[in-house]
Amino acid sequence: MSQSDATSSSSLKIYLRLLTYVRPYVGLFAISIVGFVIFASSQPMLAGVLKYFVDGLNNPALAVFSGIPLLGDLALMQAVPALIVAIAAWQGLGSYLGNYFIAQVSLGLVHDLRLALFDSLLRLPNRYFDSNNSGHLISRITFNVTMVTGAATDAIKVVIREGLTIVFLFGYLLWMNWKLTLVMVAILPVIGVLVGSASKKFRKQAKRIQAAMGDVTHVASETIQGYRVVRSFGGEAYESARFRAASEDNTRKQLRMVKTGATYTPTLQLVT
Repeated sequence: MSQSDATSSSSLKIYLRLLTYVRPYVGLFAISIVGFVIFASSQPMLAGVLKYFVDGLNNPALAVFSGIPLLGDLALMQAVPALIVAIAAWQGLGSYLGNYFIAQVSLGLVHDLRLALFDSLLRLPNRYFDSNNSGHLISRITFNVTMVTGAATDAIKVVIREGLTIVFLFGYLLWMNWKLTLVMVAILPVIGVLVGSASKKFRKQAKRIQAAMGDVTHVASETIQGYRVVRSFGGEAYESARFRAASEDNTRKQLRMVKTGATYTPTLQLVT
């Protein structure tokens, strides 16, 4: 097995293990999925309204909307604004349900994992604490847990929301022009390669950020706990330089992740 396959297998195991913590929040998770379905269904609705608007401008015979629920028959310039407002409200409802309840799941996971990690630390032998600096251990509880669970729930949110949006829009495009839609399918492998490449880079950069944040926490905790020693030996300038170096390293790694995201997003938009 190659190193990349081993890494992918390990990442999948970790992700599946994280999902076991979702069980107490299945109800909230289900509501968020319903919200994302509502959100995704609004996209082809809006596309359909805009299509009829353009068709109505070009063909006066199509300038009347008939059979609108609760509204009856309306002229084009009356129906389109009303439908856009209704679709926006429908989309807003879906966005609220999806984002709010997935956030509840995410925060619940952070809480549960922090408790589990802290309880696990309490049971570890002394030699473990001797071989690991306190800053990295504290960072795992305060920062790494938030980052890992945030990445996991964000991935679920993107897959469900954007995936359903693609499914709905793909169905709408097939209904409109199936030949042109099949031509667009040809670019899917390119998108898959870009997404796979981006995810690998994000994983590597996330690990580096976690380590850098651990260094920041370690230097800060050492200085605060040993402030008497630092002041006694005039080590303020030395500790300040250590903290500055650790913080700058963390900032650089954070910016690299932002740069990666800023690069891949327009690339995907260009391809699609």
